[in-house]
Amino acid sequence: MALLDRSGADMRLINQRGFLARSRGPGDHAVETWGLPAWDRGRALLLAASARRHERDLSAAEVADLLRGDLAGLAEVLPTFAAAVATPAGGATVATDYLGFRHVFHAHRDGAAVVSTSSHGCAAELGSGLDLEAVAVQSSLGWQLDQRTLFEGVRKLAPGEIATVEDGAVTLTTYGRSGTAGRWDLDDAVRAAARILRTHLAAYLEDHPDAGLQLTGGQDSRLLLSAVPAAQRRGLRVVTLGVAGDPDVDIAAALATRFGMRHELLSLSGLEDLDPATALELCLEAARRLDYSADPLAHAALSYAEARSEPGPRISGLGGEVARGFYYLGLPTRAPVSPRRAQRLAHWRMFVNEGVPAEALSPSFGQWSRDFATSEVVRVLTETGRAWMAATDDLYLHHRMQRWGGVTETAVCLDREVVNPMLDDRFISIATALSPLDKRNSRFLSRLQLELDTELGAIPLDGRPPPAAYAHRSVRNSAQQTTTTLGKAGRKVAQRLRGHNRPPAGGEILAAKVVAHWRDNPALLEPLEGLEVFDGSWLDAMATSEDAPASSAVALMVNLLGALQDRRTTLTSPA
Repeated sequence: MALLDRSGADMRLINQRGFLARSRGPGDHAVETWGLPAWDRGRALLLAASARRHERDLSAAEVADLLRGDLAGLAEVLPTFAAAVATPAGGATVATDYLGFRHVFHAHRDGAAVVSTSSHGCAAELGSGLDLEAVAVQSSLGWQLDQRTLFEGVRKLAPGEIATVEDGAVTLTTYGRSGTAGRWDLDDAVRAAARILRTHLAAYLEDHPDAGLQLTGGQDSRLLLSAVPAAQRRGLRVVTLGVAGDPDVDIAAALATRFGMRHELLSLSGLEDLDPATALELCLEAARRLDYSADPLAHAALSYAEARSEPGPRISGLGGEVARGFYYLGLPTRAPVSPRRAQRLAHWRMFVNEGVPAEALSPSFGQWSRDFATSEVVRVLTETGRAWMAATDDLYLHHRMQRWGGVTETAVCLDREVVNPMLDDRFISIATALSPLDKRNSRFLSRLQLELDTELGAIPLDGRPPPAAYAHRSVRNSAQQTTTTLGKAGRKVAQRLRGHNRPPAGGEILAAKVVAHWRDNPALLEPLEGLEVFDGSWLDAMATSEDAPASSAVALMVNLLGALQDRRTTLTSPA
């Protein structure tokens, strides 16, 4: 569980394991670690369970060499990764991975500087309050854009960024992958990506035969299974979250039987039996692990299921969305970014997923926050300087994936080794250099599927035709794709018209229990009253009604209460 360190002048909320380096002036340097090896000025301190560069695990000494000299080599280290080394002057240098998946935070004020794995630790060190603009963004998206945190003046390290804290200041430098010049031809891209995944998976399973592959009924985990050599599939442990009868579970179980794999089912059974107080503590702990910047209900439910899983590394399918144009809307276009397109994407695709319902927010904050969050989406899309479809690819990779996918990976990166082969810099270079038309409707990924394994490419996905239906253009395939696309669009329209989003697995159960505890202990909600974020009458009705509020509203409340409860934190308004 999270611990509150009250031993010093500052009260600082600390997660189970972490790192903080601070400097309060020239020659005044200090480093704290908790739950990690003691700080050793002669060695690199890994801030993730492992470090792997392409097809090889790295030692701490090799990581130190990268940080102290071979900065270009850092771009080849697989996310989620970060590490720290001492500087000759007594400070510390910390680097995150090339995609910024490993969340590391920094801040400086009045001659004091800090870098930490905890945004709350940075805020406590400098006395920062909550940032109202960050609250606005999170109330609409459920996660953050750019490198913003909930705390004023505390920023996250950007992709490929290195922070050195020394002599009362934070100095930022960058490194990055070289990228791929020009466009990839689709056929060449398919062959190259297949080689990368096959080589990556074969080498990883050779080094880590106890690894488990997260397998669902979706396309991304199917691709990874397809890249596993036949000889290494037999006996491979595959892991699925759900219960028998769920499409994900049934498809994964059938594939496990077909290829002689061992199926591990992670279940949420027993979650409904938790008492409300325990449910709230689980959600608050999840909020702390997520640095209050994503859905703690979803993470708490997943953590509950994972607590009963077998030990060992995990192979995950994050990254596939980058290669299929996740945010493409409407007909193919080479048009530039426009405010109208960006606003439509925000309102119809992004806010409906995890946004807090308007009726839960105070009238003044609700309208302003939605307008501000919309303007931020417009801004980050415009700043890419790219055509519309390519700009949405950047939005997904450098914002949605980094801040939503990255923080959920960060929350567990010290507990379990998790690798995402499709976040390999070589694979990402191919995906980002493809024409949007080749990624649209999963064309590239489906062609890649058939290159890797035609048998698996012929098996239907969860609620969708088999990958083979997306690989080549034809009248029949187009009809299947159109039916699937219309179904998704209809669900999005229904979501928007209802004004409610789809809760994560276990989210409704935990939300109901958390609210039940608040109803029995209404004083716990008092810190929210001074923020003027939530509507007062809505809070009163929630405390007395039998109806359960939207899980997204409960998620934001848990995050704000978690950020507020352990020390007096003020709300910093925008300038």
